[in-house]
Amino acid sequence: MAILDRTTTPRRAAPPSPRDRYCALRDAALAELDAFEGLGREAVRPWQLARLHEQVAHARRNSPFYRHHLAGLPADTGGEDPALLPFTTKDDLRRGYPLELLAVPPSDVARYGESTGTTGSPTSSAITYQDWVRGNVSTERSLAHRFGPGDLVFVAIPYELSFAAYDLDRALETVGAAVVGTGILSAVCPVERTARMIATLRPAGIVCSPTRALRLHDLLREAGHDPAALGVRTVLYVGETCSPAKLAKIARLWQADLVPAYGTTETNSLALSCERGRAHLTEDRHLFEVLDPATGAPLRPGATGELVLSTLVAQAMPLLRYRTGDLVSRDPDPCPCGSVRATVRHHGRVGDRLLVAGRSLDRLDLEEAVLSVPGTGLYYAAGVEEERLRLRVECPDRPARQVCAEVAERVHVRLGVTPEVTEVDRATVGRAMDAMLKPGNLTLADLDAAR
Repeated sequence: MAILDRTTTPRRAAPPSPRDRYCALRDAALAELDAFEGLGREAVRPWQLARLHEQVAHARRNSPFYRHHLAGLPADTGGEDPALLPFTTKDDLRRGYPLELLAVPPSDVARYGESTGTTGSPTSSAITYQDWVRGNVSTERSLAHRFGPGDLVFVAIPYELSFAAYDLDRALETVGAAVVGTGILSAVCPVERTARMIATLRPAGIVCSPTRALRLHDLLREAGHDPAALGVRTVLYVGETCSPAKLAKIARLWQADLVPAYGTTETNSLALSCERGRAHLTEDRHLFEVLDPATGAPLRPGATGELVLSTLVAQAMPLLRYRTGDLVSRDPDPCPCGSVRATVRHHGRVGDRLLVAGRSLDRLDLEEAVLSVPGTGLYYAAGVEEERLRLRVECPDRPARQVCAEVAERVHVRLGVTPEVTEVDRATVGRAMDAMLKPGNLTLADLDAAR
């Protein structure tokens, strides 16, 4: 018998070209988005629970971690109520590092990433090509409200290990914008070079953290430029949360719209902005809960609590009731843009709360109290020493003694704690920030090290 008998051996179809494969996945993902947006709000929960049922089955069957984590539970647990499932925590991800949570063969992974490890051992994340395209089209839809052909956009967030910078980069490219991928804390492109390039190229947008936007503004001013005259229309801020007072100051300085995006290393995007600038949860890919971080009990709509998520369509790394450690509040009212997705506001990390004499302080509430005082500048740092709240505040426009006294009074009135407040100069703040991956987490120790 001939080795190749064309009369009996079926011919295999040629695999699709990379371009055809991408186009097919992109078209399917866009159709999924449109179908979800066509749901009424009352239909969202049943739609999510049906997909959660499938996701739990996929995780049980294919993920070594969930095969063990869900052992002993009935096979259909979770499809009707996510609260019946156990939590997944950051420690679980650390123990499962690097691939115990993987639910596909390693050969199916298109991208692998890790957390920075700044708060403990790193965690891993992985996505298939379909996971990647699904997320990217959501980002593309969001960015199309702000950017298009002829726009130049700087992406000044880390490219190393995470997905966010590449996700934004590719989505910007798809909507027709030109991208300058500067990253941050790079020996090739330090923040000073980024500022010089912004002055030269005059971009339409910058993707960075809010505090990095302030630092770039300072450097441009020091070089003799007026940042508000450089043509930046939009600052897409990621990587840290911000009080309304701080956002208002940044918007005024740049004369630009500040638009949020929010995600995690393990999931990529979790909330993307609409044309109104409000962050909408990616409810077509995740089921979200807002729970009391201490008890795990669900909170009323609008209350601030820990965001807990379950993936709905993840192939590579399903996560079930994952405790993000992020504090959020979900708006109970629909957005005027008409999207079926709920909107969310990020309030920082559960672990970022300050404990002062038995009282827990939300850093965002503290920032709002401090920076809303007339005469405060753009920067402040907080810490607890010997059970006392200590603040260092920039005071560029009024006598420091007067400003510090008013800050102490406002914090006392709003938060019930009387802090010790002293002045800090902007040069010290700048030196500290330039050495930090996340300058929004500026601490008293960072300032002391930068003296």
